[in-house]
Amino acid sequence: MKQKLLEALKTKYKNLGFGEKAFDGVAEFLSKTVTEESQIETAVGGVDGLLKSFQGDVDVVRAEKSELQKQLEALTKKPEDKPVDDTPAWAKSILESNKTLADKVSTFEAEKLRQERGVLIASKAKEFGIPESIASKLNLAEDADIDAYMQDLKQDFVNSGFPINPPTKGDDDIKSDEDAIAGLINKGTESIVKQNQN
Repeated sequence: MKQKLLEALKTKYKNLGFGEKAFDGVAEFLSKTVTEESQIETAVGGVDGLLKSFQGDVDVVRAEKSELQKQLEALTKKPEDKPVDDTPAWAKSILESNKTLADKVSTFEAEKLRQERGVLIASKAKEFGIPESIASKLNLAEDADIDAYMQDLKQDFVNSGFPINPPTKGDDDIKSDEDAIAGLINKGTESIVKQNQN
């Protein structure tokens, strides 16, 4: 089902310029709720606003960066006999603006990747029966194998006697179980991060 969703997303949103990784993350997320081919068109149409809003923000930042990059290139083409220090104040201002804009683009792209990774982590947690309230607290290292981490986490829960799929009706016992599970997750995450650092 995921492959069919991926193909439908690529076909419908090919003009937005998203990469394979972005489409794969959305397809992975949708595949958890779409069980029949008749639901594909509705599901793909349902993410239209989200994808277009991301694309609008990216396009604005890219256009600004491109314009400032052109201005920077024009300013840095100086005759060889001119000293570098004679750059006018207005040119230095443009150079600084370009650096600021490049930083914003980098921050925006990093945030976009973080959000995509968060969606992937949430969908994998759901796949392994780990509650969404716990999945949102996970702090996996960037290079961590998500499948292996979720499998180990699920096994830790089972070994510790915690229910994998607690009832959705809230009471104090469930909350305390979730807090205990969150504590185990944090310890496991710290252990993985320490192993990766060594």
